[in-house]
Amino acid sequence: MHVAIARRYNQYESLNFCSMNTIFRFAVLPFLLMCSISLVAQDAESDFVKVSERKDWGFSISPYAWLAGMSTDVGGEKIRQSFNDLSSITNFGFQMSASARYKRFILSFDGTYAALGSEMGSELVNVDVSIDQWIIDPKLGYLIYDDIHYDEDEVIAGWSIEGNLGAKYWLNDIGVNYTLGPADGPPIAAGEINEPQQWWDLMLGVKTRIVLSKRVLLGVAGDIGGFGLGNSSKISWDFTYTNTFRITNLILITAGYRTFKYKRIDGEGAEALETKVSAFGPMLGVSFVL
Repeated sequence: MHVAIARRYNQYESLNFCSMNTIFRFAVLPFLLMCSISLVAQDAESDFVKVSERKDWGFSISPYAWLAGMSTDVGGEKIRQSFNDLSSITNFGFQMSASARYKRFILSFDGTYAALGSEMGSELVNVDVSIDQWIIDPKLGYLIYDDIHYDEDEVIAGWSIEGNLGAKYWLNDIGVNYTLGPADGPPIAAGEINEPQQWWDLMLGVKTRIVLSKRVLLGVAGDIGGFGLGNSSKISWDFTYTNTFRITNLILITAGYRTFKYKRIDGEGAEALETKVSAFGPMLGVSFVL
């Protein structure tokens, strides 16, 4: 996607069709506005009850939001955007994660859909950009260690650690329609760029939870992946800190902070285009335990 846009931009650079900054602004937006947060999905019974006292099965479903800003370096251009900048071009977006636990095994799934778009114009140039994005992030985890205990007042405390393995799938379909010419006359040039981009990133992670009481826990999670396998990112990592509050046995509220970074190289040789993306900001979610 980035390579196709850069090539087409070079073809029309002499006509001042559009700045590189503007094109790459929309090329990288879908990676930033809607990223998966698997830590938001919590299982009240799994987190607040000893392993020996749990039911074999547990389920949860969690809508959530990440209020992220971003920093992007693409092809020598530097782009800095706040959450308000990103949200202003979002026509529709939806994020949901879910998890199923069987004893010490946890299967989680995170899905995102986002439709973004904007129209930019001047006396001579008009550009209409649209992006449809899907992000699918399945993981299989295992509860390596768990130590939950009670004191005389039945206030629980302890901690647990979980390892997981997954593969994050990205699908971005970007469309750029442009016209060059006076508004009250025939266009001098017109065209469109439509090219989907998709890849998988192998992800390895660890997740730790520290239980402070029977209604409050802290969570820290880290994942690393990509590793340049095939068409995947050269490197991708994220770090998340959360505070989870148990409202009832069926409802949990999670608030925290997340930072995420990846590096990709699209194309080869002289046409290779390097992209570095960092996103960061607070997040908020609610979990319904079934």
